[in-house]
Amino acid sequence: MFLNEFHKIVTEQQSNPEFTTEVAAATAGMSRMHLNRKLRALTGQSTHEYILGKRLEIARELLPGPLPIESIVTLVGFKSSSHFGKVFRQRFGITPSAFRMKTSLPREPPGPRSEGK
Repeated sequence: MFLNEFHKIVTEQQSNPEFTTEVAAATAGMSRMHLNRKLRALTGQSTHEYILGKRLEIARELLPGPLPIESIVTLVGFKSSSHFGKVFRQRFGITPSAFRMKTSLPREPPGPRSEGK
């Protein structure tokens, strides 16, 4: 139950770059250290790792779509595209732009033009 509630908090705050572990703890109604211990016991991750992981998962879902990468960076709460690129590559072993090229649906080539009938 706690994890579902905390996941909801993280999801609601995903685009807020000021959503830190301290803010997460205050929102969850506990100290930063208590939240960290509780999350580590339930997920094996620190609060920071959990929040970062959720942001990166959302970004990975959005990258194959039409949004510009810079918009995705903002939507998932990163202040800097270079930091986003670095942590994305560390997590998934591929840059966001390479991931996009690999996973995007191929665009249909323009059809033949029909000249006046």
